[in-house]
Amino acid sequence: MAYEKVEVYSPRSLAEALEILSQKKEQIKPVAGGTDVMVMLKDGALKEKELLNLSYIPELSYIKEKENHILIGATTKYREIRRSPIINAYAPILIEAVRQIGSPQIQNLGTIGGNLGTASPAGDSIPPLYVLNAKVKLQKVGSAREVHIDKFFLGPRKTVREADELITEISVDKMEPGSYYFFEKLGLRSANAISIVNAAGILSLENKTIKYLRLSLGAVAPTVIRATEAEEEAKGKELTEDLIERIAKLASEATRPISDIRGTAEYRKKATYGIVYEALYKILKGYGKKIEYGFEKIS
Repeated sequence: MAYEKVEVYSPRSLAEALEILSQKKEQIKPVAGGTDVMVMLKDGALKEKELLNLSYIPELSYIKEKENHILIGATTKYREIRRSPIINAYAPILIEAVRQIGSPQIQNLGTIGGNLGTASPAGDSIPPLYVLNAKVKLQKVGSAREVHIDKFFLGPRKTVREADELITEISVDKMEPGSYYFFEKLGLRSANAISIVNAAGILSLENKTIKYLRLSLGAVAPTVIRATEAEEEAKGKELTEDLIERIAKLASEATRPISDIRGTAEYRKKATYGIVYEALYKILKGYGKKIEYGFEKIS
């Protein structure tokens, strides 16, 4: 199928990009790696006839520390996240998810801001951002605002971003030393698969007592969700098989899945139970992944 003809703007600075966006608004679509937009263009599903190419703006690609947070520029590529010593030291759960996104080509081109902008409920980088308490920075000419990740998505492929705003930065919390983490994904094949279900979690223990559990689930509702009832059930209790069963059950009950070509709603509920149970069981038995500042450790 022939690609539709589009006009591409390639600004060299953020200020220039924001100025173009302020004039074009709904007529133009921001694009960085283009891994989703090119598919839409090929399929004739792209409604905009103009593209705002952000890949020539170096000020949008970075990973840096700021006190207890990590700041990630919106056009930072997945491969750069995987190789980042800062992410490896303070937020390895993000690497765990990013390494499972797509093919090597997608890894080399895809960006974290693009994954947010696409707003797929099955996006693999999004559940870790929920448990890392991410904030999304949106900028337009003359102003900027930050939106917490759980307020950013409105539904499948819908966000709170206004037509004259750009996603410019993602801020995440540094993980607590000694906390356990996991990212689990179930797809139709072992590699390059769109998730049927995915889950991310951070578990902090004091002796054998749970200080907190943060648990997010993807591909099981119109947006990624936090399993808040499961988190509350875990707090202050000893990690046991019985507790893991209750947490997994509450996580499954929190889902609102649909049936599609990749799996039925009932299957997704059962799969949610299974991957949450398995992830926490690994921690209970002493072979979950654990963070120590400066390196990743398997305990």
